[in-house]
Amino acid sequence: MLVALCCLGSALTLYVQALTHAMGAKRWGLLGLLFGPLIVPMFITHKRLRLRQARGDANVLMQVR
Repeated sequence: MLVALCCLGSALTLYVQALTHAMGAKRWGLLGLLFGPLIVPMFITHKRLRLRQARGDANVLMQVR
């Protein structure tokens, strides 16, 4: 029962986060439902890669002064 609740909570969280970051919400919700919190690091990495791709490789995120 606890595992099912963790998977359901993870699915809802990933679905909402994917919606707010313009990613495939249904896909991430389904992955969260199947794998639970184990998929969260993959989601974070995918989100970071999409942000980097959108900004381009030539743009600098932070400058050292």
